[in-house]
Amino acid sequence: GTWLNSDNGMANGELAIPSNVTRLSRAVRPVSKDGVSQIVYYHFGVGARGNVINRVVGGATGGGLEENIREGYSFLSNNYSPGDEIFLVGFSRGAYTARSIAGLIGQVGMLTKKGLGALAAIFDDVIHRRDRHYRDRNPTIPFAHKPSASDPRYREELARRGMTHLNVTVKAIGVWDTVGSLGAPRIGWLTKVGLQPLQSHEMQFNDTRLENCIENAFQALALDERRTAFSPAVWEKPRGNNTTLRQVWFPGVHSNVGGGYDDQELANITLAWMAAQLEPFLDLRHKYILGQADQNDLYYRKRRERIRPWSFGKIYNSSSGIYALGGTTARTPGLYRAVDPDTGRPSRRPLRDTHEYIHPSVRTRLRLGGPGLEDRGRYDPEAMDPWRLVVEYDDDGRPNVYWRLRQRVDERSVSTNVLPESPLWGLERDLAQRDPDTYAYVVNPPKQRARRPR
Repeated sequence: GTWLNSDNGMANGELAIPSNVTRLSRAVRPVSKDGVSQIVYYHFGVGARGNVINRVVGGATGGGLEENIREGYSFLSNNYSPGDEIFLVGFSRGAYTARSIAGLIGQVGMLTKKGLGALAAIFDDVIHRRDRHYRDRNPTIPFAHKPSASDPRYREELARRGMTHLNVTVKAIGVWDTVGSLGAPRIGWLTKVGLQPLQSHEMQFNDTRLENCIENAFQALALDERRTAFSPAVWEKPRGNNTTLRQVWFPGVHSNVGGGYDDQELANITLAWMAAQLEPFLDLRHKYILGQADQNDLYYRKRRERIRPWSFGKIYNSSSGIYALGGTTARTPGLYRAVDPDTGRPSRRPLRDTHEYIHPSVRTRLRLGGPGLEDRGRYDPEAMDPWRLVVEYDDDGRPNVYWRLRQRVDERSVSTNVLPESPLWGLERDLAQRDPDTYAYVVNPPKQRARRPR
């Protein structure tokens, strides 16, 4: 995550607040119960090292992102053996890094040690594969007379020369709030002073579409983040893609969802959700994950605050510092449009097949009178203004909870007009049951009739 570095455990002389990436990595058992080694590689976030100026510019512009992608990919290539299962996890720009590593695997496979010697040139070829004006600095590396990296002959020749393993899959990728559909958020004043180019070719590596090499993809999204520069990169499934995709909207701003604030109550919910998605494939320490709630209760006690109900954690004001100058924009679940990978600008085409859900914690915080931004007033998320909550019961007495667009629209102009509520998975349910009253509302909500769209 941006500005987050859990290799260095101190911040301003105090223990650093860990992100969900850090906490999930600590929950992975070194060896699974069936004897399989589970190797963790952690990389610090963009803008987490150097002096103050380097940290601010790096975090604000994504400087160093390309290096992080190469280093993460190199670790995998150096340690990969056929049959290994690969998991990628990230938050913020780290989420983009994870997605980009998956994209690199999809484009050229997993380089062998022979191929790694040419990684810098191969990486340049891949990130510039759509750039018609690209001038190749290494025209004979990895081989002479090479086609564009977008041409299947490129990776086929790498394989023929023993430089890569093809058909490598990513078992799962789990991300919290990917920032910038092409890697770095656009901040107008940074562009004007020359600290952020209008088109950063370094970042033009991936887009919103899922790679076919990814078996499972999970993203937790921040419903209440308003910084324009932090527009989320919502995935869509292209035709013929078989990835299992779940993208769920949670209450809170960017670091409420990805972790790193003093009050981790909301981040604990997204951590439990992500762990629940990954635990069919990874052996995780449940006690550690659920114990994070005990740590947060201790935080409340030290501050002489009452322990908050589930989903009522503090939502911080993230629109401060340099990002306040970039403006604010409410997020729009279910209504995002595809991004042109050549320009980085939204197109007129709505995203399709995004598999978006609203988490039950949004409903409980909204309907049970949870606190608003900075604990002022009642929770009333602007992002949900276009949507109406609907609760219906089937003949067997089971609730069906979803959100429907308030206004009648041409279904071709939006991703969807219905957003289902996400179920509570095992670990999530264990966490929510610590608050019996709120949990009872989750599983037995009062009926909410669907009104006819206007």
